Amino acid sequence: MPSGGGGGGGSRGGGGQSILDDSTKNVYGPQTTLHFYEHDILYNKDSVRYLVDTGLTNFHRWMPMDKAWGKLADLGNHVTASRNLLFQPREDIGTQLGLRSYDAYAIKQDEVAYVDTKSQHTELDFMSGPKKTSLGTFAYTQNVHSRFNFGMRATRLTSNKIYGFANTIGSAALLGRNWTFLAHTSFFSKNKKYLILAHYRHMNMKVSEQGGVIPNVDEAGVVDKYSYDGAAKISDNANSWERRHVFHVYQQYRLLNGFQVFQQADFQSTIDHYTDLSLTRGRQKGIYPATKFDTSQTRQDIYYKLFDNKVGIKGFYEGFNYRAYIRQRFYSMRGGAQSVNETGAPFATYRTGLKFDNIIGAWLGYYLKDSVQYLTAEADLNLGKNVEYRLKAELNTRWGKAGFQSIQTAPDLLVQRYLNNHFDWRNNFDPTKVQTIFASLVLKTKKIEFVPEAQIHQINDYIYYDTAAVPRQLNAGFRLLRVGFNSGIHLNRWNFTTMGYLTLNDNKDVMRIPTVFASGEVTFDFVYAKVLFIQLGLAARYRSSYLADAYMPVTQQFHLQNNTRLNENVVVDGFANVRIKRVRLFFKMSYLNQGGNFGLFPKGYYVTPDYLGLARSFSFGINWPLFD
Repeated sequence: MPSGGGGGGGSRGGGGQSILDDSTKNVYGPQTTLHFYEHDILYNKDSVRYLVDTGLTNFHRWMPMDKAWGKLADLGNHVTASRNLLFQPREDIGTQLGLRSYDAYAIKQDEVAYVDTKSQHTELDFMSGPKKTSLGTFAYTQNVHSRFNFGMRATRLTSNKIYGFANTIGSAALLGRNWTFLAHTSFFSKNKKYLILAHYRHMNMKVSEQGGVIPNVDEAGVVDKYSYDGAAKISDNANSWERRHVFHVYQQYRLLNGFQVFQQADFQSTIDHYTDLSLTRGRQKGIYPATKFDTSQTRQDIYYKLFDNKVGIKGFYEGFNYRAYIRQRFYSMRGGAQSVNETGAPFATYRTGLKFDNIIGAWLGYYLKDSVQYLTAEADLNLGKNVEYRLKAELNTRWGKAGFQSIQTAPDLLVQRYLNNHFDWRNNFDPTKVQTIFASLVLKTKKIEFVPEAQIHQINDYIYYDTAAVPRQLNAGFRLLRVGFNSGIHLNRWNFTTMGYLTLNDNKDVMRIPTVFASGEVTFDFVYAKVLFIQLGLAARYRSSYLADAYMPVTQQFHLQNNTRLNENVVVDGFANVRIKRVRLFFKMSYLNQGGNFGLFPKGYYVTPDYLGLARSFSFGINWPLFD
């Protein structure tokens, strides 16, 4: 699928001041503002650079659900907890915390673009959507000189409640608030032997938890299943709050041609709180299990720290790229149930103590001369008592790719030990093992591209959250088969992009995935008055019916449930992407097929049990880049 959006970047130069040619035209712009990624450097592709994305394709996909083409399930509104709709095995070893419901709104390490610009580059974004959802972004990059650059990006994203009590004035109407910040810098020595990349990324996420909607009931006792004006199942005094800090550095030094030493280091801190100062409604509606400390309010605190340091050698020799390293991880988690006090109210604290992983790893790749076709093999082994490992081999050619991965991962810290007002568990689970075979085939003509693909997963000792929202382990194995395709058709101004997946699962008792999922869009591109570039389109996504996972707000975990089967649903959006010179705009009407006089479509749909998806709504946005 075509990649959506594009971060600012740059191509470096001197002093950052505007340079004019003989015709007094500014020479700086998208073609001189470049960027690169850390993985390019890590894989010895030091000279690879990428242009700023100024295209119209996918510009209307401005939220995580849209960027994933519908392959996420959230709580029905922007800036809420979400999970992957399809199964995806882990690709990294090392014990993790286990809080992932807000990952879609955090900046990932592989998304950090380091700039290479000869001028200042500023980027302004503003998007406005349903229920007063708004996104504002300010990004700025600058070169100190041709080898030293820095930049920053700050984003604020908010959404309002779609049901439940909502005061239209003030903060009571807010549902989700997300702030992210990124600061980055890069430096290359004059002889290019030494380089350092560093960045700091931050996320601050606060969500007013609602627990789902209470359907309205009329005087005749008829239940309105799609009550967009219904009440919430949790009080207005409930909220989740998570804050993440990540400091990251990468540096390398070339000792000889083709031989380098490198270091990657991370320091991460996560703070997570859940608070409900009025438990009565949540208990009556069955959202919360029985209380252990206090029947009136709940307070849960999680503190997590990680220091991850990797040191190794890498290089290339006669078509081979290689890398070997030693990696040390030091981490700890501390938790608290209720608030520490001196009034005699019950509370509890617990901690894991300082833990560590010692990991060794190696990677080898053989590249043909065109660098498009290559074979890679890699291995990681945790020398600690968790006995984690990862083995992966992959062959990429212009005709397709095929590979195999075997990974064994330790249980998350949260499933090992947890204590609060509603839950208390200690587990000594075995590591989870997943073996994956994957393959795809590229069938391509001048105007048509069709890529069928298949994945087979053998999963053993799978850890999941049961119908009581408590972690369990299946001490057996099961298989998961997914076959699907990606396709693109380009006919002059018409473009068709589609994807579809069929998932067959021989153990639906512990993992629920829609059997059929499809997503796609059709666009028509044209130019008006020689300066106005317009792309009109329709996008649709389909999901078959299934027993979707429910959401437990206290632990921020999705878990099994057997009471509600979500109906199959289709959501159709209409959009227009527009570019005037360098300014891009989009206009979008979501859920065009909601309801209707003929009853062809339902009045709404559920994304997660008890959580309604957004009703028909309008959104728009603008991206304004400045290159000097």
